[in-house]
Amino acid sequence: MKERSCVIVDAYSTGRYLPEEFERYEIGTVHVMSAAQIPAIFQPHFNADLYDEVIRPPEQMSNEEIVEFHAQVLRGRKLEFVIAGCETGVELADSLSERLGLPSNGTALSAARRDKARLSDALGAAGVRSIRQVVSNNAEEVTNWKHRADFDEIVVKPLNSTGTEDVFFCSTDADIRRAVGAIVGKTNRTGAFNHFALGQEKINGQQYTVNAVSIDGEAFVTEAWTYDTVPIEGASSVCSVERLLGGREPIVHELSDYLVRALQALQIVDGPAHAEIIVDHRGPVLVDFGARLQGTMSAKARTMALGHNHMALTAWRYADPQGFAAYMRRRGAYKRQAHALCVSLISDTAGVVSGYSGLETIRKLPSFADAIGFVPMGQNPVPTVDLASTPGIVYLVNNELNQLEDDYRKLRAMRMDHVFDLMTQDRN
Repeated sequence: MKERSCVIVDAYSTGRYLPEEFERYEIGTVHVMSAAQIPAIFQPHFNADLYDEVIRPPEQMSNEEIVEFHAQVLRGRKLEFVIAGCETGVELADSLSERLGLPSNGTALSAARRDKARLSDALGAAGVRSIRQVVSNNAEEVTNWKHRADFDEIVVKPLNSTGTEDVFFCSTDADIRRAVGAIVGKTNRTGAFNHFALGQEKINGQQYTVNAVSIDGEAFVTEAWTYDTVPIEGASSVCSVERLLGGREPIVHELSDYLVRALQALQIVDGPAHAEIIVDHRGPVLVDFGARLQGTMSAKARTMALGHNHMALTAWRYADPQGFAAYMRRRGAYKRQAHALCVSLISDTAGVVSGYSGLETIRKLPSFADAIGFVPMGQNPVPTVDLASTPGIVYLVNNELNQLEDDYRKLRAMRMDHVFDLMTQDRN
């Protein structure tokens, strides 16, 4: 066992790479599970061998019993910190860090960091702009709220989910009925049961993703990206491409100021945060939030473009707090070292993946930096309706903007049956 040790709660998604980051600082990791079973979406990527220990709670425990179980197991150990590895681990990480007297965001607003309705309430209570909303399991109630508010279009989505799962743009009463019917009564990908649906005003503006890392109440924005979306029939829209912004651009300053106030409203004082923000004629407003690392990202490509990445900075914050804080204060606004695009592939084809012949062509693009999240061999791409159903993500990084844009056009022109070798089910 190493002299230094920490706890990662639900080290899934991007969090599964944290053990390697902490290994650089000779910090061992204990993996704590917030539920007896790993959600199906994360199971293929979990490797128990990366951890000094994996602690799994017994079946059929309540959330309160799970907190108490882990607190008893961990009490008395020499631990430096507890961190959430992904969205499902946020509340347990808050509870355990608070109970064990370690750096913590506390539990007072823990639920608001995961529940989208409570999130908006917490922002509004602190005087930070938030989205008007209604929570209900009844489609008629949501419809009546839309009419009273005189909205042309609203967004209907689960209170607690990830990867834009079951996000619907609704302009008609029938749209709302379909959306509420699809959400309420469903167990989402994270294993949470949807008792209610959330209806929110649709903010029409440019959307951005912004990441930050906080230490002792001081937040440092690590990057900001603007992204384009394409509409999806029967759902909402999906991201097609994200573009890295320069740290000194005026819009990044505006986004950073808003995010810092939002983090204060949510009492985020330590650790990573990932925000989805839309800017319209009234300014920025938070539309989604995670008190954890950004999911589905390439640390390699982001380091090429920024000289750092969200995960490495998070690990630094916990492993060497003084060094991290001194560097970030001296650094000021982050610096973009190269132009970068994060391109989400969009599937409209079917068949079983038997190879990736188009990936060789993609890798020969002068701007190619990384390819992640490709549909595994033997599986079937499904029509893209959200982040989880994106068949793959390609990062392009280049100092020359013209070259970057030319490579993007070539990538976007490729058909999915040219990227993936697909076999029909009856031939497999």
